[in-house]
Amino acid sequence: MSATRRDVERLLAMPNENPIELAMRLAELEVKEPGSIELMAENTRVSRRKLYYLVNIWRTLGHIPASRLAAIGWTKASIIAQHFKASEEGEDRDALVSQALSHAEHYTAKELPAILNDEPPKPKAHSIHLRLTPRQYAVFAAAMLEYGAKPMKRGRGFGDKEKTLTKALRALAGGDR
Repeated sequence: MSATRRDVERLLAMPNENPIELAMRLAELEVKEPGSIELMAENTRVSRRKLYYLVNIWRTLGHIPASRLAAIGWTKASIIAQHFKASEEGEDRDALVSQALSHAEHYTAKELPAILNDEPPKPKAHSIHLRLTPRQYAVFAAAMLEYGAKPMKRGRGFGDKEKTLTKALRALAGGDR
């Protein structure tokens, strides 16, 4: 067994400890032993998809200091790696990658794809989780229908819930505010 394979197996035992080093070692192993990622995916709890994301990170961003990649994390590094093709090279690309890494230091992983596409980040949405009794749900459903929600063709939910609920609450509050 090669030293690289031993390193990969050691790192795979704790894949979240040092994912950037794992990315580097996986890319080395795939060069030395093509097809080895498939074998690693079968013999570990780490998904095949994550292994390929890690290899792509290193192939695309391996010229960046590992400490900088580790600082932004593998999820954001993966988003950046997917945005840039490994085959593209040159000073322009390096400047764009550097700018993308700077963005990754300031934005969340959800905001980063929009930023990389020169779009404003989407406003942060708020989720509301309700646990309603059957009686409360009947009142909720009646209000949703009254204010324009469309029953889903499949299931028991409603389409346009957010818009409809906002409309009902505005009416309850006394108009547009």
